[in-house]
Amino acid sequence: MVNNLQLFSDNPLRVIYKPSELLGMFTSYLSKQDVNLKIIYLRGIYLKNPKHDPRWIYRYDILRDEDTQTEITLQISQKLCSELKDGNLVTVGGVLGKRVQNNSHIQLMLVVSRVEIVQEQVVDEEEQKRIEFRRKKVQIGYKNIDGVLEQKLFIDERPRVALVFAATSITMSDFNAGINAAKSAIDFYEQRVNFANTKELTALLKELDQQKYDVIALVRGGGGGIESLDELDVLDMIVEMQTPIIAAIGHVEEKLFIKQIVDKEAPTPNGLGQYFSDLVETVSEKKNKSRAVLTEQIKKQFQEQLIAAQRQNKELQEKLVFLTKAQEAAQRLHKEQVEVAHRQNQELQKKLVGISKANEAAQKLHKEQVEVAHKQNQELQKKLAGISKANEDIQKAHVEQINKQSKEFNASLKMMQEINDNLNKSLQKLTAQNTQATKDLNEAKERARELQRQLEGARLKTNKGCLSMVVTIITILGVACYAICLIL
Repeated sequence: MVNNLQLFSDNPLRVIYKPSELLGMFTSYLSKQDVNLKIIYLRGIYLKNPKHDPRWIYRYDILRDEDTQTEITLQISQKLCSELKDGNLVTVGGVLGKRVQNNSHIQLMLVVSRVEIVQEQVVDEEEQKRIEFRRKKVQIGYKNIDGVLEQKLFIDERPRVALVFAATSITMSDFNAGINAAKSAIDFYEQRVNFANTKELTALLKELDQQKYDVIALVRGGGGGIESLDELDVLDMIVEMQTPIIAAIGHVEEKLFIKQIVDKEAPTPNGLGQYFSDLVETVSEKKNKSRAVLTEQIKKQFQEQLIAAQRQNKELQEKLVFLTKAQEAAQRLHKEQVEVAHRQNQELQKKLVGISKANEAAQKLHKEQVEVAHKQNQELQKKLAGISKANEDIQKAHVEQINKQSKEFNASLKMMQEINDNLNKSLQKLTAQNTQATKDLNEAKERARELQRQLEGARLKTNKGCLSMVVTIITILGVACYAICLIL
């Protein structure tokens, strides 16, 4: 930036033009081949383009005339405009350039190569608010009116467009001159309002914004009072509207701020009508082209499908021949199997007849056996009843016998107890006698021993003969017998 300022100070003889002066000279400059080789210096108010895309290499900003609303586009690099602000009064230098637009308009621009800031801020408070509206619109985003209308036209829906005309304007005739085929595909609804009355205009725009139109168009020719469209209330309403809005206001050379914040700008009312007409024709051509392409694609696909179908038909015919042969073989095999099955069925039926007869005989035998068993069962039940009765009698007699035996046993037991008591008494008596007998036996033994001693003494003295011996023996036997009797 310092170097650029030094270049300006080193060239005191430079000529500085206003944008309006340059536009007046443009026609003569275009006839010269070297017009784009000269450095031209312009002075004006620098305004940043709100629709700038950060992906662009250059910015396409605005340089506005200090005295009028005339503007020229500046092609300027990011580096040169890094210190510039909206509203700066600047002097820029560069060569003339031009850009051909899709609507056949040639846009004049200055390709900037040097910049000098003359004054930091030259815009008033209202201009600052307008710049703020432009920033807000950029943040909200510009609506794609072309896309909205084309989308409906492509699906054969009729877009609804509200046309806002001045109350006493004849602009409608200019608009009708360019509309041509657009009315066949778009529904237009005319509204009249006094553009000079900003309250009435903003109220109408607010009402239209709530009626679900696809697009709202502001249509007004040039002339006095057109500057009322740049009133702050109108600009604020335009920014806040939800419905896309297009402006066809004044003449091309009339620079209004409202054109910077609408979603689309048409150069004139006639140009707006031509825009709608061209749009309808373009969509129609695209639809016809897409139909032709679609038809060709369908034809190509049909041919491919036909070839594939023929190939499949050939394969199917071969498979059909193979399947026919296989079916004939299968039918022969089926016939043989049916015959075998028929023979087996007849044999099975014969066996079934034999089994049925045997079954009938078995059922008859079973019936007879059941009857015999039933008779035997009845007889057994009778015998069982007799046995049960006899058993009851036996049990009754057994109980009586047991009771009788019990009584006899008790009587016997009592008798035995008495006998036992007597035996005990006899035993006690015998025990006493036994004790006495034992005592007597001991005495007898003692006498026998005494007699033995006497006998021994007698042997020793003399043998007095057999008589003495016999007497002795008899004595001993007598003692012994006496002792035995005592014991018994």
